[in-house]
Amino acid sequence: MIDFLCLLKNSGAYKTFINDKKTGALSHAYLVVSPEKQYLNDYLKVLAKIVACNELEPCLNCRACKAIDADSYADVLSFPKDKESILTADVEALIAESYVKPVENDKKIFILNHAETMNASAQNKLLKTLEEPPKNVIIIMGATTTYPLLSTVLSRVKKVEISEFSDDLIVKALENDCQNKEKLLTAVQSGDGTLGKAKSLYNDANALSVTELVFDVLINMTSSKDVLKYSNKIAKAIDVTEFISGLETVLGELLYLTQGKENLIKNTNHIPLLKSIKGFNNGSILYALEKITESYKRKKFNANPTMLIEWLIFSILEGKFIWQKL
Repeated sequence: MIDFLCLLKNSGAYKTFINDKKTGALSHAYLVVSPEKQYLNDYLKVLAKIVACNELEPCLNCRACKAIDADSYADVLSFPKDKESILTADVEALIAESYVKPVENDKKIFILNHAETMNASAQNKLLKTLEEPPKNVIIIMGATTTYPLLSTVLSRVKKVEISEFSDDLIVKALENDCQNKEKLLTAVQSGDGTLGKAKSLYNDANALSVTELVFDVLINMTSSKDVLKYSNKIAKAIDVTEFISGLETVLGELLYLTQGKENLIKNTNHIPLLKSIKGFNNGSILYALEKITESYKRKKFNANPTMLIEWLIFSILEGKFIWQKL
């Protein structure tokens, strides 16, 4: 079982919540930004425990701490409800519940997991409650990125961060669930500083083939004639989302290399392969990362997998040639 409390104790978000509670200055609305996709809701629960527990830090033994873990605490309500995205109906339910007095606590806490999934209508509906919530209401929003959030929403919340974790912390957090220590270390080093990515790589028998295919594309795809060949190969061999995620990780490492920050590359086994990738500079790598962000959006709207990969790798190849000429 993962000890999320121990993992988060050194994060900026955790320290801010503790300090705000200690000084009696808890904000009515927080935005917790973390690259973590899979376990973001678990992180938000830890922060909710800080607010709800009678001790300064979560004791893990009281009614509030245990009930929050079990999703059975009356004064902590989480959204979305059994969906991937936060809908306008969720926000309407939150607003209605915010006027209902707490039952077990002196505060009522609302968790909005993956707030970046809210459309503009839902965000606008939430604005008044973010600015002037009923007494004793605290809203904890979590997001992997602030890009989709309206500036009016961002201006009404206190932003805190949970950054990428060190390899040692991730290994310690996952060692009880992942018994093969060597395999775990390889997965962590190949990841992006999040628990979810490390766990996914550990459990994925095809993880190494994904990385190999990513390097194959970046090293050997040199002309538009190669695009169709690689897009078909990728779509047939692996999950498209896994390839995009692997591509994002390797390009992030390549950016460190081109910026002279080789010491920040976590998987040192990748360095010789990264040095074999030719023709990229800072501009073309950032351009490629922007296209990857767009590809996630296209995937969300059910883009054809083969066509999506074809568009993505062609865009990356095109960007490489454009930036070579600048």
